[in-house]
Amino acid sequence: MSFTIPLFKIVQRPLLPIAGSWVDTAPFLIFFILFALISYLIPRLPRRMLWVRRVSQVLASFIFIIFLHRCLCVMRGWVFALKTVGRNDIIAFGYLCMFALIVAFTLTVGRVFCGWLCPLGFFNEVIGTVAARRAKLPPDVAKRSGRLMLSGICLLVVWLAFLVRPSTQFLSENAAAIWGLALLVLLFAALRREPNDLSVKRAKYVSLALWMFLSVVGVFVTSPWCTLFGDEVDYSSIVALFAVLSGGLVLSMAWCRYVCPMGAALGWLAQFAPLRITNRTACSQCGKCTSMCPMGALDDGRVDQSSCIYCGKCVGTCGFEWERVTPESDDPPSITSTPREPAV
Repeated sequence: MSFTIPLFKIVQRPLLPIAGSWVDTAPFLIFFILFALISYLIPRLPRRMLWVRRVSQVLASFIFIIFLHRCLCVMRGWVFALKTVGRNDIIAFGYLCMFALIVAFTLTVGRVFCGWLCPLGFFNEVIGTVAARRAKLPPDVAKRSGRLMLSGICLLVVWLAFLVRPSTQFLSENAAAIWGLALLVLLFAALRREPNDLSVKRAKYVSLALWMFLSVVGVFVTSPWCTLFGDEVDYSSIVALFAVLSGGLVLSMAWCRYVCPMGAALGWLAQFAPLRITNRTACSQCGKCTSMCPMGALDDGRVDQSSCIYCGKCVGTCGFEWERVTPESDDPPSITSTPREPAV
């Protein structure tokens, strides 16, 4: 018996007879329910129950792999949907549905998709535990070992990219690999500076602008996620996925911090979310918050709202608490929320 699809996608076959039915809407309904539950739980969940977030990440990864396995290209999907409006409104609605859902909840409760539901972010965070352990080494040793690891990864990625290089359409067929290499270059800059340096983090907005430009002009830009779940194996995405996951060994969630176009878009929107983590106490410079945040969103008591993924690890530590910010409050939406100075 022969299969026309890869073995890892064999689960697609039982779903074929019911394609086009109400079952196609099931992932969107499930994610709507998950978003609603997460929005309710986040400000109420004690630190001892943060395992709930892991359950959410595992469940979301399973749903994406089984139901939405073709590609997690929400950014490119909405551009395609806008081009399809008026010609096939059903398809346009299908592509816009998930994007609209993510945007709506990001404006309400921040980057919960990145911290609670995104599969690639989940894998990056798990791998990032290695980088977190290495960060506990003496600073000089940690930086030297990081540069050594990164140099080896770069050589391997360049070699892989050379092996799978296409003979035509260099840009469109290599876009994902180019993004992966860009991440590694940024990691060298991050190792020379502080990992939570805002000047390095702003590179993700350049990534977003370039990604959207290529999508609008019609370049089929793939992503690291397209490696395993597309109809065909995309070798450029394989190289990109290797670069992204390997980069996570050097610096926790490096892709999510510096390059991810979708993370950049959601990070900008999250600055207008009323729910956020704030700190109204004087920083003691202990560095505890800096080491516990997987995204490097905390620095001396300040919160980078565009980088915070609402994991809740810092809540209850050093004065960090959930707070709903209103237009009348003292803290309008901004990139950072600076703690109040201690009284003299």
